Amino acid sequence: MDLGIKGRAAIVTGASRGIGREAARQFLEEGVRVMICGRNAETIEKARAELAKQTGGEVHAVVADMTKEADIARLVDTAKQKFGTVDILVNNAGQMYSGRFAAMTDAGLKEQFETKIFGFLRAIRLVYPIMKAQKWGRIINIIGGAGKEPDPYMFGSGITNSGLLNITKSLSTEFGEDNVLVNAVCPGWVATNLWERNAEGLKADLKVQTEEEARRLAARKNSLNRFGKPEELANAIVFLCSERSSYITGVSLNLDGGRLKGLW
Repeated sequence: MDLGIKGRAAIVTGASRGIGREAARQFLEEGVRVMICGRNAETIEKARAELAKQTGGEVHAVVADMTKEADIARLVDTAKQKFGTVDILVNNAGQMYSGRFAAMTDAGLKEQFETKIFGFLRAIRLVYPIMKAQKWGRIINIIGGAGKEPDPYMFGSGITNSGLLNITKSLSTEFGEDNVLVNAVCPGWVATNLWERNAEGLKADLKVQTEEEARRLAARKNSLNRFGKPEELANAIVFLCSERSSYITGVSLNLDGGRLKGLW
């Protein structure tokens, strides 16, 4: 299936590994020119080199911390210099701030908000005028199911993600007349290092002794009884950025193996 995005230019944040890296790879396979970013210079350059070798596509990397306004501006400026435009933005960078209410700190919540709420908004603010002028754009916010269905262990992430759902819906309405489509992808548990970084806390919350048991109990919460794969998330991200999704905006797509049970 031709997705109709060959030659387009994309920014994918948080693309050193996991979902972001796989989305970048699939964009490159479709002939999209891609700018990736991450906080660690060695890791993001390694990802860039491997993606270029795997796909033969045009991929560039910028070291950028999405909590820093100047870094975001430099990322977008570099993409404009390399590509002449920005057609696609995938806001993927961010941490999962897990734990129950008593474990939350002001510092932890502020970092979460800076990365996801303000980081996402700052990137959108910079690319939207470009997309508006050319009457074509795709913005994807990677959010998370805790924004739709509160989970005590995901208290911090739930606050952030519910805000991002509102941002996605609001901007899809405002930007629609300019053919700039804004959607969200809401992952469940996915087999990435994000799971590994949160496994210890989840073990304690589930009162189990091993990571394997925690993984098994977490997977049992969805209908497919397994974790997702980065490529399964990337499939949807790339589709939502394509010409094949030209009538889809304001959607928050659950990619969680059927974990969320709400009708909406």
